[in-house]
Amino acid sequence: MNQTLMTKVDAWLKEHRQEIIDDLVGLVRIPSVSVPDEKVPPFGQACRDVLTYMFELGKKHGYASRNYDNYVGAITFTEGEEKIGFWSHLDVVPVPDPAEWDYPPYECRLVEDRYLIGRGVQDNKMTAIAVFHVMNCLRDLGVKLRRGYSLYMGTSEETGMEDARYFVAHYPTPDLSIVPDCGFPVCVAQRGSMRLGLEIPFAHRVSFHQNNNPSVTPEEITVTLEDGGSLTAKGESAHIFKAGGVENAVVNMLGLLAEQFPADARKLNGLAGLIDSWHGETLDVHYEDELSGKLQMGATEIRWQDGRLQVRLYMILPVTADGEDICRRAKARAADIGADAVKISLRPSCFFPADHPVVETLTRVYNDVMHREDKPFVMSGGNYAAYLPNAFGFGPGMPGREFPPHIFRAGRGDYHQCDESEDVEHILNFMRVYAMGVMALDEVDRIKEK
Repeated sequence: MNQTLMTKVDAWLKEHRQEIIDDLVGLVRIPSVSVPDEKVPPFGQACRDVLTYMFELGKKHGYASRNYDNYVGAITFTEGEEKIGFWSHLDVVPVPDPAEWDYPPYECRLVEDRYLIGRGVQDNKMTAIAVFHVMNCLRDLGVKLRRGYSLYMGTSEETGMEDARYFVAHYPTPDLSIVPDCGFPVCVAQRGSMRLGLEIPFAHRVSFHQNNNPSVTPEEITVTLEDGGSLTAKGESAHIFKAGGVENAVVNMLGLLAEQFPADARKLNGLAGLIDSWHGETLDVHYEDELSGKLQMGATEIRWQDGRLQVRLYMILPVTADGEDICRRAKARAADIGADAVKISLRPSCFFPADHPVVETLTRVYNDVMHREDKPFVMSGGNYAAYLPNAFGFGPGMPGREFPPHIFRAGRGDYHQCDESEDVEHILNFMRVYAMGVMALDEVDRIKEK
């Protein structure tokens, strides 16, 4: 690693620290929850406002911008025959009840001159501001880059990545895309995910009440019966990644309904049997590979509509699994008990060669800057790399993140949580890695996958 350049980068970051903070605070103060909006398409005024904010920032620093139909925005820093894109998203998950926050979710307060607190400050607005200023840093230091570098900013990543899918369908993609929305060093593969509904006829008009994310098993489900009575099923809350062996409230609810409606007990118990396995053996969807392990699944929702009872499953797919084939197998097995299987959504797996020179280069840079010996990894979450060609994740997650108890109550401070936060020192470390990474990346001869 070039220590002289690293010293210059550090000096630049120290000089521009407050500017970086101020720009991020301004971005976080825009409540850019992505919601389909016919009056202000595609995702509402706030999602347009965050793009405008970044375009104005780009104009202030002399960069060209482009708006891709308000799905994606781009700021271009340098021109070159080969194009490299950094992909951040500017939409955020909702704040259902601001009163649950100890700090106002859209003020983005700086606490103890270190912790920025506000919705989206970590996921994923920080990376947009940080990449923007990394490119400012390299320009100010006189670094000449031979490739074209742009920052792409999406507006619906948190709601199914319609932004990236729209972009890929309508516009040319960069030759290489890097997504700072995971951990360091390099995420070379992502497991896919599928939401699958299993349906059976059920003539009794019932209404279910539960409050959980579709990828998390519910703690409690209540059903209101036709006669006004109710039943409550208990379970354990766990993300599907960690749901093996937990008591599932959906399975328990099917058992209660079987007792309440004996004439339907056979198909209700049959449905419960299909879904009560973490790796999908009972549904005949078990699959595993050496790279990413076994399929994981769990029932997370139950609903009734138009005379049909539907249980919804969330599945984490191994990298090499064929989601459509798994759907077909589930459909065939469900038919054995008179049920139907309906695909609700499918996010494909993706893979980037771990021995690719770009992966090797960026892994080495991260380890040199952070004094670590980490290896490329596979993750179970998803980001834009699932939909972009020749793409992989690179940061910003790294060890050392803290949530001091005198600032954050337990279970707060991380992404998607109340009092979501970002550590300024973490931002600066991310920028160090990216500054050195861009310079090293520009020297790699081959950036495209063969």
